[in-house]
Amino acid sequence: MDKTLNKDLEKDLADAIIDRPYGFTCGNRHFYLYPVTLGKMFLLGRLIKSLGINEDILKTNPYLEAIRLVKENREQVVRIITYHTIRTKAKIFDYEYVEARNKYLSEHCDDEDLETLLITVLTSDKTEAFMHHLKLDKEQERMNSVMKVKSSKNVYVFGGLSIYGSLIDAACSKYHWTFDYVVWEISYTNLKLLLADATKDICLSDDERKRCSVTNDRDRLSADDPRNWEKIKAEFEKESK
Repeated sequence: MDKTLNKDLEKDLADAIIDRPYGFTCGNRHFYLYPVTLGKMFLLGRLIKSLGINEDILKTNPYLEAIRLVKENREQVVRIITYHTIRTKAKIFDYEYVEARNKYLSEHCDDEDLETLLITVLTSDKTEAFMHHLKLDKEQERMNSVMKVKSSKNVYVFGGLSIYGSLIDAACSKYHWTFDYVVWEISYTNLKLLLADATKDICLSDDERKRCSVTNDRDRLSADDPRNWEKIKAEFEKESK
């Protein structure tokens, strides 16, 4: 991967960890586009789908696609941006608050402003890029290889067929968070990366270990060990530069 791209991803990752919002000025007021939570992602899903985005053009020439979307669907674009500027669940479901914010943005943001903001929100989810950058996708493949040789005799697994079990319950159970916190407070990116990189121990019998092509020779830093704190701090500082 290109070194410049790596640096950009490291900066984006540091921003994701600290939930850094994107600030902008409209009229005489300043607003922020906040990281998307799971709840906001579902709320925005229908609005974004209604835009009729051409994904191919969005990837190759995002500003050209943004110009078309604002021209053809200005009302929906403004509402999408409005929701991105509201942080809490209580405010998101406050009809009068949302309508007042939506009216202000519609009247004070010109089309060029809306095009820039639309591109920002449509390209803000870098979760998959982070997964690849941190090699979490490779780690998942590594775990799948181990599970192929792990005997599942007399072991039955139920549930996990929807986002309720595979994501929400997994986070609530592991971290003892409330349903509302998982859906409306933590960013979707941090939620996915936390669960993807959570430590898992899989015990193999001697026979299973022999049949497994995966080695156990990688390094893993434990935050419980004070001797690793400086290493972890150094890694974070590197990503923040």
